[in-house]
Amino acid sequence: MKLCLGTVQFGLNYGIEKKKVETNEIDKILTTALKNGISMLDTAQNYGDSEKIIGKFKKKDNFKIISKISSTSLNDTNNLEQLKKILKNSLDNLGISSLDGLLLHKPEDLKNIDFLNNLNILKKEGYFLNLGVSIYLPDEANLALEIESIKYIQIPYNILDTRLDKINFFEKAKKKNKIIFARSIFLQGVLLKKHSSYPNSLEGLKKFDNLIEDEIKKVGCSKLSFLLNFARSNKNIDYLVVGIESLENLEEIIEAYNNTELQAYNYNKLRDNFINIPEKILNPSLWEEK
Repeated sequence: MKLCLGTVQFGLNYGIEKKKVETNEIDKILTTALKNGISMLDTAQNYGDSEKIIGKFKKKDNFKIISKISSTSLNDTNNLEQLKKILKNSLDNLGISSLDGLLLHKPEDLKNIDFLNNLNILKKEGYFLNLGVSIYLPDEANLALEIESIKYIQIPYNILDTRLDKINFFEKAKKKNKIIFARSIFLQGVLLKKHSSYPNSLEGLKKFDNLIEDEIKKVGCSKLSFLLNFARSNKNIDYLVVGIESLENLEEIIEAYNNTELQAYNYNKLRDNFINIPEKILNPSLWEEK
């Protein structure tokens, strides 16, 4: 398992506190990532200037880069030339000749056969090496497993959100040689924030977070280490996608990732308290603004 650096906050004010990485820190962040073995970046055209900012980094060729696309970006989803133009724009922004991965930003595009066919044509032409999808729900994850051309599957996964464990998704994915990227391992950073910063729609999250806090006091570790190690304990995940707000934030994540003290900790008893958590808590797209 490796870390993949999420770059949405390079270009957008993001998360419940709407924070953005300071521009003057980005070179240091990318340099620090490379020095610590983080060689995969996750970005998208709709992450503000994220692609262009990465493209200005002198050692960008040392990274494998994943970007994302949606059929809604096209006036006509069957227009191959328009699709080619959009992908070329990403490559030009990034200053590279080919993406390591291109993900469908909207899982409903998995059902758009013509769109998938055109993407596979451009894959053969060298615009990207691996086609993938970013999913939100178990049904979407199962659908992605059934499509042979889908190699990368990005999923939400954290100590509260283990819906995919319940359908044996990870075991099935390994049998089909899919590469799994887990995002939202801190529930889009919310689990690392004070309760006072929660939007009203996450009022119900507080009681679950209190249980986590109580357990951390018993274990005697940082919350970041506790949550990160939970995701890391799933050996069928290939990459953990971590979003950051600052260089200091990245350094904390790297330190926690390298900490082996929690490797023998059993999370199962605590997880028993997190059954049937409402979708409106687990799915950030359903959160209301504070």
